[in-house]
This record gives sequence, C-alpha cells and structure tokens, in this order.
Amino acid sequence: MLDDTPSDAGNSGPIDSASGNPVVKVTLRLPVAHAVLLASRARRADVSQGSYVARLIDGTPAQPLAPDHTQAVAALMASTDRLAALSADLNAFMRLLGRAPRSELEPYRASIRSLANDVRVHLASAAALVAALRATRGQR
Repeated sequence: MLDDTPSDAGNSGPIDSASGNPVVKVTLRLPVAHAVLLASRARRADVSQGSYVARLIDGTPAQPLAPDHTQAVAALMASTDRLAALSADLNAFMRLLGRAPRSELEPYRASIRSLANDVRVHLASAAALVAALRATRGQR
C-alpha cells in the first residue's frame, strides 16, 4: 500500500486554491508563543489563519498590510477626484480657446491638449490601481 502512495516530491509548486478544491479543517498543535504569532501575523495580513498557513506552505507568505492602507486608498481617491475636476476644467478651457481663431493661441492649445491627455492617462491608471487595491483588500 505504501508503494502506491504518490510522492509529493515533484509537487513543490503552489496549489491553486481558487479552483474549487474542498476545504478541510486541520488542527495544529503549537506552542502558545507560535499560536499567538500566527494569529497576530494573519490578522496583520488581513487573512484567516488557514489562508496564512496555506500561503506559507505554498512559499508565498501573506505580507502585512501597511498600517495606513485605508488612508492611502482614500488619499488616492481624493487626488483622483481633484484631477477629474481639473480635467473637466481643462476641456472647458480648450473649448473656449477653440472659439478664438487666432493662430498665436495655437502653442497654448497644444500645451493644454498635452496636459489634458496627461491627466486622462493618470486618471485611467489611478482608477485601475484603486480598483486593484479594493479587489485585493476584498480577497483578504
């Protein structure tokens, strides 16, 4: 019977826990100091103790969140909101400049167009970052 038991020597890679594998309860006997460390480190990483141990086994331990994670996301969102308002103002100014036919305004139009583009690119990347941060926070 032991000869038929598959060896895990070749399976050293991480296991895909999102693939719908059933979850089982495992009891660990640890010294009190280790149990306290496990609980506090899992809490700091904002994951369950089971997820924390599974990540340790996979070789990808959960990293603790920065203490100001929520504040950083809020600051990024506030900054993005201000940039969105600036973008709207720039676009309105561009429309106003478009009504003036003078060729001497063209350098200003070009620089404002460039600035408006830069703001749009930043808003798109910041929105993706905020969404990723929220999704990561929700998975933990």
